[in-house]
This record gives sequence, structure tokens and C-alpha cells, in this order.
Amino acid sequence: MEDNKKSSKDYINELEGKIVDLSLRLKSKKNELNTAKESNKKIIGKLVHNLKNPIGVVYSFSDMILEDIEDYSREKLEKHVQVMHTSAKFSIQLLNAIATYSQLQSQSLGNTRTSRNYIDLVQNVLNEFNVIAIEKNIKIEQNFPATPIILTLVEAEISLAIKNIMNNAFRYSNENSIIKIEIKDNKDSIETIITDEGIGISEENLPLIMNEFFVVNTYSRDKQKCIGLGLAITNKIIKNHHGKISIVSNLNIGTNVSFSLPK
Repeated sequence: MEDNKKSSKDYINELEGKIVDLSLRLKSKKNELNTAKESNKKIIGKLVHNLKNPIGVVYSFSDMILEDIEDYSREKLEKHVQVMHTSAKFSIQLLNAIATYSQLQSQSLGNTRTSRNYIDLVQNVLNEFNVIAIEKNIKIEQNFPATPIILTLVEAEISLAIKNIMNNAFRYSNENSIIKIEIKDNKDSIETIITDEGIGISEENLPLIMNEFFVVNTYSRDKQKCIGLGLAITNKIIKNHHGKISIVSNLNIGTNVSFSLPK
């Protein structure tokens, strides 16, 4: 009889422990959900704010054209349509960036990972910048290992992460400068280092640079409006691959972006 009482007591204690554990886990999930809700609310608010101006420009210029279409010269029409095109293009880029970021926020390596030669992947991304490199007379210096590096990753995401970093490097670099990209084969990780000789980032802004919609300059030197999601997307991609990213920068000297991916 005593043994039965003890086993019942043990069972009750075990059950109480499980209830406490479930309650803590439920509380943790609620906190995660509230954080996600606040994040989505913040993103939607910034999205609406950033879309108001370009959509307003498209509406205003199209309204002017419709009202005075008979008095529009071809030159004036082309000029105003170009303004509308630029604004519409920015809006589409912003919506695409938001869609990508939202997808990354809701997944943890949910996409299919494949084994890939990482050096080939990086080289394919760099090839996309050949034209702009020639236009700005910027030299790309590469320092890659001689042997292939096979990593298991989501190819499209890692390619996008590298592309975002390279976009910034080209966007804020002077003509006749150098962008260096190095791949290091470390013991437990593969490290990629991208260094430019651009305008750099101030010490004050550096901690904020990977925040959503944060921009140091609204427009780049080539007059392209900055969305402020490139590094936020890159940071999320690297974290989803269990990697790390860091940025070191000096004003008027350049920026060094380094990220590592586990083997």
C-alpha cells in the first residue's frame, strides 16, 4: 500500500513538472509571437511610409499628363514618363525586398539546401558585376583557395547575400578604385571578406547599419534611391545558415564586410 502511495506521489510530481515546463514553453512562444507581431507592424508602417512618395509621384505626373496631353511636347512627355518609370521601379524593388525579408523572417532554412562548390557560386555572382566594374573603372581583386570548397546551403539565398554586399561596395565606391574579395578556408568555417575603398560608414551609424530601412544616404552617388533592406536581408540569410557577419568601416577610407559559414 505504501509503495502504491509513493508511486502515485511520484507520478503527481512528475505531472506537475511537465505542466510547469509546458507553461514556460507556452509563455516563451507567446513572447516570440508578440515580438513577431511588433516586427511586422513596424515593417508595414515603414513600407507604407516609403511607398507614399514614389506612388504619389507616379499619380501626380500621370495626372498632369492626362490633363495637358494635347500640349505636351515629345521631350517633355519623355522626361515625365522617365520620372514615373523611376518611381515605379523603386516601388517594385521595395515590394520585392519586403517580400524576401518577410519570407526569411518566417523560415529557418526552410528552403532546400544543396551541396555546392562555394567558389563557383561566388564567381557567378561576381560575373554579374563585370559591366558596372568596367563603367566605373573599378578593379575586382580575388583571392580564392585553389581547391573547391563544398558547402551545403541554399544557393539562391547565399548568392543574394553576396550580391547585396557587392551592390553596396560598388554603389559607394569611387571610380578608379579597388574592391577586394577573399575566401578563407578555416578549420570549422569558410570566411568571405569583401573590402572596398568607398565613402565608409561613421562610428555612430555602424551599429545601426543592419537595421531594417536604415540608410546613411537616401541616394547613392549614381542617384539611385536606397531601400535600406539589403544588409538586413543579408544578415538574416547568414544567420539562417548558422553563420556570422561583421562590418568594420572608416569614413572616407572604406568598408570591410566579413561573414563566415560553417563547414
